[in-house]
Amino acid sequence: MAKYQDTQCQDVVQDIQSPLAPAWENLQLPELTQGHGTEACLSTFERVAEACRWPRGEWVTRLLPTLRGKAQQAYISLDTRDSRDYGKVKAAILQEDGISPEMQRQHFRQFCYHDVKGPQEVYSQLQELCHCWLKSEIHTKMQIMDLLVLEQFLTTLPEEMQNWIWKHGPETCTEVVALVEGF
Repeated sequence: MAKYQDTQCQDVVQDIQSPLAPAWENLQLPELTQGHGTEACLSTFERVAEACRWPRGEWVTRLLPTLRGKAQQAYISLDTRDSRDYGKVKAAILQEDGISPEMQRQHFRQFCYHDVKGPQEVYSQLQELCHCWLKSEIHTKMQIMDLLVLEQFLTTLPEEMQNWIWKHGPETCTEVVALVEGF
């Protein structure tokens, strides 16, 4: 299923890059269902939306027809205000799909310049990865600072302790301190 979704997403990107691309307003996006292709499909959707110059305020409306299964449930579970915000919709879909904040942090930290073409695309991709990890639309400044301090605090610990703590999935510095004290 994931391979099928990845293939669909790649087809959309190829269509965009094709000189005989369909009219932007009639572009058919692949369905977004549960699976390993969720991040790739959302990323593809965003590239399509940017290439089509869709106003960000329309992204949720254009994404809705593609949602299926858990992705659709994640959208339905949001309150009305949040369901209009693409960042919150995306965060809910990724969370429902089991993509943890730690995985999002790793994607941000492990991103390489050669993964995309050109400095503008690198910058854009880093912004998106950081946004997915820190979720500035739902976290306060203090929560974001706590995430950054948490990451730095963990890097100061011995590797064995780091690995043990990451397995427990702490989300705050207070939780990490308690785990370190109990190690």
